[in-house]
Amino acid sequence: MSKSKKTIDNKTRNLAPSGLTWKRDAFCSEYLKDRNAAQAAIRAGYSERTAKEQGYRLLTNVHIKARINKLCREHAQKLKIEVTDVLQRLWDKATADVNELVRVERRCCRYCHGVDHEYQWKTVREFRGVYDKEIRKQFGTDDPDKLVEVGRKVDAGDRIPGLPTDAGGYGFDQTANPNPECPECAGEGIVEVVVADTREALSHPLYEGVKQTKDGIEIKIADRAKALEQVARHLQMFKDEVKLGVSEDLIAAARAISAASEPLTPNYVRENAHRLDELD
Repeated sequence: MSKSKKTIDNKTRNLAPSGLTWKRDAFCSEYLKDRNAAQAAIRAGYSERTAKEQGYRLLTNVHIKARINKLCREHAQKLKIEVTDVLQRLWDKATADVNELVRVERRCCRYCHGVDHEYQWKTVREFRGVYDKEIRKQFGTDDPDKLVEVGRKVDAGDRIPGLPTDAGGYGFDQTANPNPECPECAGEGIVEVVVADTREALSHPLYEGVKQTKDGIEIKIADRAKALEQVARHLQMFKDEVKLGVSEDLIAAARAISAASEPLTPNYVRENAHRLDELD
């Protein structure tokens, strides 16, 4: 066997089935895990000192890009993911209504719908609980005679300073609208932040979880603007040169996904192309 043939055989044995070197093939597989070129290069066996430069250089290689694209298609097929599924999810996120997750509402105050605009209670139990607590606070339980005297005054309809009354009635509905004639809130009501039950929001395209902060519960909401730009990027709308024929086809594709929403126009895309820098 000639020396040149032996050299070719040795090179072939050092190549992965993809035709790349084993290290480059490993880089492609590692890159798909987190899309971090530097970390993928380190995990594939390249030097940590030059990993950033190596990762960038590898991604510019035509054969490596082809291998990564092929692996992406294979992964998508295994997961039964179609491009249209991903695009639909992004479009749903970009056009979703955030008010379905969290919103600010003006609701009635306790005096809006009470009898003669007196304080209105939800139930008799709520009133009795507050009333009994105030009795114990003001008069205690050490003097039964004093408590009997208080009871007699209450039964006679006398008003005792500091004690709540049920003159405003019952049936307070905290979801009701403000009463424009209410003298207490002047028809403004009170501001309430309404958060959706997350058991019902798990499938909402904007819902990304909750976290407890010092100020209360915070709903994590997806970035709709970023999702919209990802749709535009996927449909190749962000180009220095936009050919009208192609753009019309792409806009028609966006309209087919959400017929209820206006599609992006070429003018809008041109004016906002600089925003891609924020994503990078």
